[in-house]
Amino acid sequence: MNKMLKTFLREFTFRRQLTITMTLGILCLALFSSLVSSWQANQRVRRNLIEQGQHITENLARQSALALLYASPDNAAEAVSATLAFPGVVSVEIRDTGQRVLLVRGSTRPSEFPKSIVLVAGASAQAVLDAESEGAWRFVAPVYSQPSAASPFEVQEARTERLGDVVVVMSKAALSQMTSDIFIANMTSSFSFALLILILIRILTSRMSRPLNQLSASMARAEAGVSNVRAVLSGPKDIVDMAHAFNSMMAALEDRIAAVSHAELRIRHLAYNDPLTELPNRMQFMDLLNQTIDRARDKGQTFALLFLDLNRFKNVNDTLGHDVGDRLLIAAGLRIRHSVRAGDSVARFGGDEFTVLLEDLTSTTAGSVASQKICLALAAPFEIDGHDIYVSASIGISVYPADGMDGNTLLKHADSAMYLAKKNNSGYEFYESGMEATISAHVQMEGALRRAEERNELLVYYQPKVVLATGALSGMEALVRWKHPEFGMVSPARFIPLAEETGLIVSIGAWVLRTACNQAKVWADAGMPLAVAVNLSGVQLRQRNFVDSVRVVLAETGLDPALLELEITESVLMEQAKETLSSLHQLKEIGVQLAIDDFGTGYSSLSYLKRFPVDTLKIDRSFVSDVTSDPDDAALVTGIIALAHSLRLKVVAEGVETVEQRDFLVRCDCDYIQGYLLSQPVPPDEFERKILDAVRRAQ
Repeated sequence: MNKMLKTFLREFTFRRQLTITMTLGILCLALFSSLVSSWQANQRVRRNLIEQGQHITENLARQSALALLYASPDNAAEAVSATLAFPGVVSVEIRDTGQRVLLVRGSTRPSEFPKSIVLVAGASAQAVLDAESEGAWRFVAPVYSQPSAASPFEVQEARTERLGDVVVVMSKAALSQMTSDIFIANMTSSFSFALLILILIRILTSRMSRPLNQLSASMARAEAGVSNVRAVLSGPKDIVDMAHAFNSMMAALEDRIAAVSHAELRIRHLAYNDPLTELPNRMQFMDLLNQTIDRARDKGQTFALLFLDLNRFKNVNDTLGHDVGDRLLIAAGLRIRHSVRAGDSVARFGGDEFTVLLEDLTSTTAGSVASQKICLALAAPFEIDGHDIYVSASIGISVYPADGMDGNTLLKHADSAMYLAKKNNSGYEFYESGMEATISAHVQMEGALRRAEERNELLVYYQPKVVLATGALSGMEALVRWKHPEFGMVSPARFIPLAEETGLIVSIGAWVLRTACNQAKVWADAGMPLAVAVNLSGVQLRQRNFVDSVRVVLAETGLDPALLELEITESVLMEQAKETLSSLHQLKEIGVQLAIDDFGTGYSSLSYLKRFPVDTLKIDRSFVSDVTSDPDDAALVTGIIALAHSLRLKVVAEGVETVEQRDFLVRCDCDYIQGYLLSQPVPPDEFERKILDAVRRAQ
């Protein structure tokens, strides 16, 4: 039964379930109502027929008195015939008091009733239901003598006497027929009424189920994946509430789906794009590169891969902070994007590295043109938070298919070319076979330089500086040297740019500063207070805590700040004028001397030069070497000395190697000289033995 009910609830719609249930219920109710009404009607008809039989029997009893009084059947024949004429009377019998039959009319089955009758006690003439069979009733009524009318001759009061009984048998056929007719009439009316109710229920269920069907259809569309599905708000309140709840659920679901879709798009965007510059990231670039290779292979085209690295970006991060560095990367990415065609692909490969795909090239010249545009775009200063930031680019170029047939090979070769461009400071380089060997040596050199400080391979040499007018020793310049156990003495021109490129210059410069201050303190304590000049790189100067580190070194070594001179190249000073001005003033407050190194090779602004708290200008050796043979160099040197003196600055001429050069500088009223004419840079023990001993002897 439970299984059938579950099947019924699962297989049929709500409307059909409701219709079937209501139909069965109303039919059962109509049938029950017909049965109850028919039974009640049957009982009423039965009572009426029994009362009718009793009346007929009583009437016959009154009319049979003479026949029994005179024992004459003929006197009762008419009354019997009249009685038999009543509908349903099937037999009549008249008996005397001795139960002898006086008259019998009609037909009855002898076995239908018992032979004996129940005699009515008392003097009442009322008929009684004596017996009842399946098909008939038997009524019995006593017969009494009737008193005659009053007579003048009667002398005594008349008196009644029981004369016998009459028996009337009535058929139940009328009862059955009437019951059947009533039942049929009841059934007809009940089922007609039920049909009317069913029609009304059908209409009502239709009106009720229509909103449910609409709601179900909306749910089906939603299940099928249709968006923006809404149910119609119609029908009874509870269905309207359900539809409203469905609409609210769909709205919430759509919001959730929209949020998930947005999140998926965001995740995909983050997976394939750089979150800082919004350019494609390394993963997406590799996909683009492989797709470009497939297209170029199918169409027989050529394309170029540019691998770009920002020079000095690490210095910006270290000195101005990562926030400025991030904004610099964003601005650089925009400039690179605007330097190439709209159809070319630009990506941030990682860190300060960018990659560019130049598709469908007719010649490799397009790679050179694009690289030049990028280098020029990045060479202009970036103004961020009031800082003019200068960076440059090193670009390596590999060409498909000449430099590789797959993405990894092209990237490797472009990276090798970029490495060489950075090493040569050439801006950009095309890949050539054999570059890997050069780069391998460069990488080997970098690894050795990283270990040099730990292995005590770095040395500080000293070159004397003298007063030109008197020849007196005024100080020395501290110069770093690298003695490699395998390579021997490595030229500063090789490892200093490498140190600046890798950031090692910070730790190397700090070590040189401390070593030079220690040595100057030793000589000062020995009675030779000589000023020591230490070169600073732009990377060091951009360090936020550089001034503090100088204070710490002076405090720990005990050197008088007036005996320390810091040399900053003209190009570094001018590129970072705004950033370094505050640091220079702080160094002056400490008491440190400041000098502009390699003066004349850069692009100094006289207004900036006036604002810088420097004490000395050092003329670059490239001008000094030809002062006796090149009138232009002689004029430049003369002008620099005059300009410096007009600004109350001292002048040091570097690279003085001949007596003629010295004499020219004497005539120009130069303050100090240093160079091979005096001495090459030498180790501290040799400097003390040759230079300081000579000074002592002269004293």
